Order: sequence, then C-alpha cells, then structure tokens
Amino acid sequence: MPEVLEQTQTQSFPREKDIYYSSNADEEEIIYPEQREDDMGESSIHAKVINRLLQMLLYFFEQREDVFLSGNMNLYYEEKNPNKCYAPDLLIAFGVPNHERQSYQVWKEKVFPQVIIEISSNRTWKTDISEKLEIYSDLGAEEYYILDPEFAYLPAPMLAFYRQDERLLTANVQNDRILSPRLGLEIVRAENTFRLFNPQTDEFLRTLEEAESELERLKAEIERLKTQK
Repeated sequence: MPEVLEQTQTQSFPREKDIYYSSNADEEEIIYPEQREDDMGESSIHAKVINRLLQMLLYFFEQREDVFLSGNMNLYYEEKNPNKCYAPDLLIAFGVPNHERQSYQVWKEKVFPQVIIEISSNRTWKTDISEKLEIYSDLGAEEYYILDPEFAYLPAPMLAFYRQDERLLTANVQNDRILSPRLGLEIVRAENTFRLFNPQTDEFLRTLEEAESELERLKAEIERLKTQK
C-alpha cells in the first residue's frame, strides 16, 4: 500500500497553454468546456461507487430546490482562467438553484460546494490527499471525503475532513462510518463499496436496484391480495 505521508510530486496544473479561447478570433471570450481533453476514464469499481452514491443523493434531495449535486462535473473556481478547474467525483452545493448546468462556475453561483467526495484511484489518490485537499480548503469547502473502495491507495478505506478554524482538518472515522453534518447522513463502508445511512429513519438509503426490487415486491404483494378477494 502506498505511504500517504510521504512527499508526493504532483502534476503541475494548470498549464497556461491549456487555456481555452473562443474559436472566433475577434472575440476574447474564454470558453469553460463541459469536458476537457485531459479527462480520463476510471475503473468499473470507481464508476459504480460514484453512480450509486449519486443516485441515492439525488433521490434523497429530490424535493429540495436549493440543493445542487452532480458527479464528475467541471468545477471552475477562478474567473477568466478555465485551467483552474477540477472535476470532483461528487459535489453537493447548498443554497444554489437546483437546475441543469454544463459546468459549475463558483463566481456565478457565489457558493463553493460545501461537500466534496472523491473516489481514489491509482491515477488520482496522490492529488486527492494533497493538491485537492489544499485547494478545497482554501476555497471554503466544509466537508471533504476521500473514499478508497479497493483499500489499495489510502491508509484507511475512508478519510474525512471537516472545516475548523478556516481550514479542512482531519475528522475521526469510527467503525468505518462518519456523519456528514451537511448531508445529515452517515457515510458507511460496506465491503467494497460505500452506503449512505439516515440516522433519522435508522435506515440505509436505497440504491436504484434496491428501489426497483422493492417496487416489484410491492406489485407482487398487491396482486396476491387481489387474488384473495
């Protein structure tokens, strides 16, 4: 397992030559791409964890018009410099309208996402624990979670950071679970994946597959009751 505390050399990012400009030479408009050329795919485990967490959170917050969340959306944090960008695996922003966006531009939203979740991989784990932690802290994130479903890159399956004294500082993860104060949910490690637990209902949030299975069960129960009449 890699040693997290060792000094790691991170890629220099951004590079000035990567700035995106409008194709119209007469305009100086800067383009903030929905996707970047340096975007790379992830493993099936990585993608599955992101998709399941996103599905559960979208359903949990579906009645909230003031909560926006997305997966792998480009987050631009400096106006007129599209190289100042990350694409968090999950970002959750409170106090902003819940509508579709091509990208999240902090100076337009006037709110930096309060909760950010990254799923570590061989390609990302070093920047997850160093460069991103520093940037997210400087920009005002309240909670930052780094998950390692393969338990291959971090010293623990989950690292958590809460905002204290204007910085993101390490939070204590106990029994492979931790409460997100902003979400009102616990993030829980379950085998090689992660689940979300609602302390108010004392239940785990259902995945899409579980919700569909429960719907089929209820339909079958209704049909059974009809035949008994």
